[in-house]
Amino acid sequence: MSMLGKLFKTKKVLKPSGELKVAIVDEQNENLYHTFGITDERRNELIKLTKENFNKHSDISKSYAEIVDNCKHVNEVIVCVIIFERILELNKSESPGHMLAKLLGGL
Repeated sequence: MSMLGKLFKTKKVLKPSGELKVAIVDEQNENLYHTFGITDERRNELIKLTKENFNKHSDISKSYAEIVDNCKHVNEVIVCVIIFERILELNKSESPGHMLAKLLGGL
């Protein structure tokens, strides 16, 4: 029976897709948003979207799925991922357990 179970338990594998292309709009600009053609207004919307989904879901993958659904271009997805990861880092570093470990020399 365990052999049959293994046969039917197939892992989902991502297949390569050529549909995603990063667009460099302004190579001379030092600002990532402007390099990717994202206006300041849209940047603020993406930050708000990312923060809302961070707070809305306890499951990170659900947050990412909803964020991606609200992005208009892969460039926006990249920016949101960077923002989301920074939020995760900030929350980790501000947690009481992390602060205590740091005080005790554990980190």
